[in-house]
Amino acid sequence: MKWLLIILLIYFLWPSTDECREYSDFTCEEIQAADYNIYFSFPSGSQEYLGQTSGLGSCGDIAWGYAAEKELSANSDWGYVCCMIANGSSCYEKHR
Repeated sequence: MKWLLIILLIYFLWPSTDECREYSDFTCEEIQAADYNIYFSFPSGSQEYLGQTSGLGSCGDIAWGYAAEKELSANSDWGYVCCMIANGSSCYEKHR
């Protein structure tokens, strides 16, 4: 009985090993594999929807490819947001 109590205490008190849980409802693995809507921001402040993709890496690749297509350098003031599609929301969490 004593060992069971120790095991339960360790299980519930041991810090989470998934650092993504500190800022997200999802694990790092789930974040990497999720579906995303991609929003691109131009230096002027205007925004363009680039579509939907699977995987956080793919989202970034598409945004960087779009910036290159528009001849925007990495130093210019453009950006992008990957909106996680989850729990019935088209932008449940924002990632990059």
